This record gives sequence, structure tokens and C-alpha cells, in this order.
Amino acid sequence: MKTMRLLTLGLMGFLSAAGAAPGQTGAAGAPAYADENQTDPAPLKLRELAGRVRGLGGEAMSRASVSLFTEEGHTLISTVVSDKDGKFRFDKVDKGLYRVVARVEGLCTANVPVKLESSLLARHRLEITMRPKDIDTCSYGMAK
Repeated sequence: MKTMRLLTLGLMGFLSAAGAAPGQTGAAGAPAYADENQTDPAPLKLRELAGRVRGLGGEAMSRASVSLFTEEGHTLISTVVSDKDGKFRFDKVDKGLYRVVARVEGLCTANVPVKLESSLLARHRLEITMRPKDIDTCSYGMAK
């Protein structure tokens, strides 16, 4: 009985030290803010935060990690994964200034400043083009 109790306590200690259960995102699993831009472009004016991630040749980049951060303080708001067509969407985001950070393994991280507004001049989609790390310019975004 005493051996069983010790094994149970040891197992409980091990499990609590292991961190979050599967399916939960702990602080260690949260995407970190990254900015590899040589110069910061002006914020892209958008009506909504939806778009597509593609490669240099225009091919869809599925399973890209796309994170939304506040402009001030770079606080993580949400992360989504692009679908098989490279499309992604953030729902219910207030108007304001943000950073969209897209990651694809082996490619340069894209950091795109955006301004969500209700202007008729604001564009609808964010097109993020992922580039290799060895090219002079990094991955980038455009409003289309």
C-alpha cells in the first residue's frame, strides 16, 4: 500500500512538472513576436483581417502559422493556420493598428503592419509572400 501511494505521488509530481495537457497551449508553445524587416513598411489599410499566404512562385502555402499581435507592446491576440489554399482569417478584431506575423518552416518570417479601418479605400485581402532567408529582402505582405 505504501509503495502504491509513493508511486502515485511520484506520478502526480511528474505530470504536474510536465506542463499543459495535450491540446492546451502553454506559454512555451505560444508564438513569439518576430520582426526581420530591414525597414518597416507603412501599415496596410484593410477592412478585415483575412488573406492568403503564398510562395515566391505564387503557390499556396498551407499550414503556415499566422499570428496577430498588437502594434503597441506586441501582445499576441490570436494564431491561425492557413488552409490548403493558403487562406487564413481572424474574426472579430477591433479597428486599430496590428502586426501580422506569418511563419513557414525554413523561410523568412513575414511581419506586416496593418491598420484595420472601415474606410472605402481600405482593401479586403492581405497577400503574404514567403521568401527564403538568404534573399536580400524578407517575406512581405501586400493589400490586394
